[in-house]
Amino acid sequence: MSGRDVLVTGGAGLLGGRLLAGAPPGWTARGTRHRRPVRHAESFPVDLADAGAVDALVARLRPDLVVHTAYRKRDGQRDIVAATRNVAASAGRHGAGLLHISSDVVFDGEHAPYAEAAPPAPVDQYGRWKAEAERWVRDAVPDAAIVRTSLIISSDPLDPTSTWLAGRLRGDDEPGLYADELRCPVHVDDLVGQLWELIGLARDRRAGPWHLVGPEAVSRHTLGVLLAARLGLPPPARASLNREHPGPRPRDLRLLTARADTALRARPRPIGAALAEVGP
Repeated sequence: MSGRDVLVTGGAGLLGGRLLAGAPPGWTARGTRHRRPVRHAESFPVDLADAGAVDALVARLRPDLVVHTAYRKRDGQRDIVAATRNVAASAGRHGAGLLHISSDVVFDGEHAPYAEAAPPAPVDQYGRWKAEAERWVRDAVPDAAIVRTSLIISSDPLDPTSTWLAGRLRGDDEPGLYADELRCPVHVDDLVGQLWELIGLARDRRAGPWHLVGPEAVSRHTLGVLLAARLGLPPPARASLNREHPGPRPRDLRLLTARADTALRARPRPIGAALAEVGP
C-alpha cells in the first residue's frame, strides 16, 4: 500500500491492543478508545456509535487504512452494527481503506468447511449482527478486506473467554463445555502477524473476504482441556452437547483459508502447540 498510517478501532481490546503493539517499523498506528486506556500507541476517545464523532475523527486524522476490531456483545445493534456502519461510512467518505474483523459465526455450522466465497447464513443473534455489519462494510467500501476469524486465544494475559473459564475451573461451578461444536481457534499473536502482512498488501490485493484462523479444529471442551493444562488447572470433566442449548448454535465452523495460504507467508500454529509454546 502507498500510505502507512493506520487507525485501529478498539485499541484497548485484546486484538486491537496487540495490533498497535506489533506495528512494524515505518508504520504509524494509532487507536481509538471508549472507556479503557490504550497502552501501546497514541489514541483518541470516541463513541463509535456516534456517527458525527466518528466522521470528525477520521476527517481529522486522514488515515490510509482503518482496521475495525472494536465490538461489544452487550448491545450488538449499537456496538456492532451501528458502530461498523459509522466506521465504514467514514472510511468510504474520506477515501481510507478498510479492514474489518468479522467472525466465523456468520455461517450456519451445517455446511463446513466454509470457503471465503460462502454466503453468510447466521443462526444466532451474534451471527446476525456480524453478518449485517459485513453488509454495511461491503456497501460503503466495496474494496474493503473482511477478515473472518474464530476464537482468539491468549494466555499472557488471558483473553476474556479464557479468564471466565479459568475462574470457573478454580471454583465449584464447573462449566459444561460443548463437546460437539468445532471451531478453529487462533492465538492472538499469530493472527496479528497475519493481519500486519495483509495490511501491507496493495489495496486491490487486500480486497474481499479472508479467513484467518488456526489450522486445528477443536471443540469447546477440548479447548478447555488445553487451557487448563496451560494454566495448571484440573481439566473440565463435564461436557455439553449442542442440542442441549435452548436456542440454535452453529455446530461446525471450520473455515478454509485458501487466500491466506496463497498470499500470506505467516502461518498460525495449531492452538495446542501455540499454548504449549508460550512462556510460563
